[in-house]
Amino acid sequence: MKVVPIRLDDERLKDLDMLVKAGIYKNRSEALRKIIENGIRKIETEIEYLKKIDQIVDKIIDSELNFNGQLRRSVEEERDRW
Repeated sequence: MKVVPIRLDDERLKDLDMLVKAGIYKNRSEALRKIIENGIRKIETEIEYLKKIDQIVDKIIDSELNFNGQLRRSVEEERDRW
């Protein structure tokens, strides 16, 4: 697992600590992980749609339309911005 720093305002941090104190989660990390997983499940359709677009883009840049690698470089530069 990777570590991702996050900033929370005081109110959200209090809410998170309350969930931990109530025993719903063992610690802040577990609480945030579960909350994020639940949030991602709510947008699964959008994520799957974006994955399909990404696969299509890969097929295009690997095709004869690649223009000697220029298309791949351009797409990868844009992907880095995501």
